[in-house]
Amino acid sequence: MFAGDAILQLGRLLESPAADQVDGDFDLALGALLIASTDDPNVDIDGIRANLDRMAEAATSRIPADADALQQLNAITDLLFNVIGLSGNRDDYYDPRNSYLNHVLERRLGIPIILSLLCIEVGRRAGVPVLGIGMPGHFVIRHRDEPNFYVDAFNGGLLLSQDECAALMRQAAGDSARLEAYHLDPVTPREVLARILRNLKAIYWDREDFDRCITTIGALMAVLPDRPEEQRDRGVVHLKAGNHRESADDFAAYIAAAPDADDLETVRNALARLRSGQT
Repeated sequence: MFAGDAILQLGRLLESPAADQVDGDFDLALGALLIASTDDPNVDIDGIRANLDRMAEAATSRIPADADALQQLNAITDLLFNVIGLSGNRDDYYDPRNSYLNHVLERRLGIPIILSLLCIEVGRRAGVPVLGIGMPGHFVIRHRDEPNFYVDAFNGGLLLSQDECAALMRQAAGDSARLEAYHLDPVTPREVLARILRNLKAIYWDREDFDRCITTIGALMAVLPDRPEEQRDRGVVHLKAGNHRESADDFAAYIAAAPDADDLETVRNALARLRSGQT
């Protein structure tokens, strides 16, 4: 599958109303695999989804009939982290492979959001409602019916209280970071996929891998079609890469879509320089 086709499919997937529901029936794994397909056209989407179905069957067999919410969640995390052996990649956290679901399953290494996504998706298939919690700096999960305890997938399924979540956030985002109640609100599938792509966007920008950064922002635009600043950012990356025509097109589209933006004059000036051949 070519990157452009994967991005189109991702956009169509997100047309589902469930993409904006924190507890809807949305195939988050498919969204993550389409993101992976923007980088690798040979991702075996059907095979990986079938593997997730098998994981869910194994998890279901480990859940007692009278299990409470935490026991249900523990059955999933124990399978993924203790039996299958998934873990957080501490040695190379910013390796982009940590953000691609196919590589995470192959290498058994990932970052918090992808490891959490696996818990969510195995849970969904097993009938266990697992919600994603997008704290600043660190992504965690919880069972829908247990609002007082959270699970850190990056640390092997460690159970956390709210106070421990606050300490984890300070560790990830800095000592001055303060946990607010809304930081523990469940996030939608759209927000999960956008966060994965923002992570990749930052990695590729820092590496000056402009081609992959441009592709990643294209996927982010499909996930967040109402955020014109992503088109502006793609224009900046195109400019860095020397793609002046594409940069001008993106800047012009941003100006049309965001006529009241604070940075409009700066973007207009950049567009004028591009069109006059001064850049």
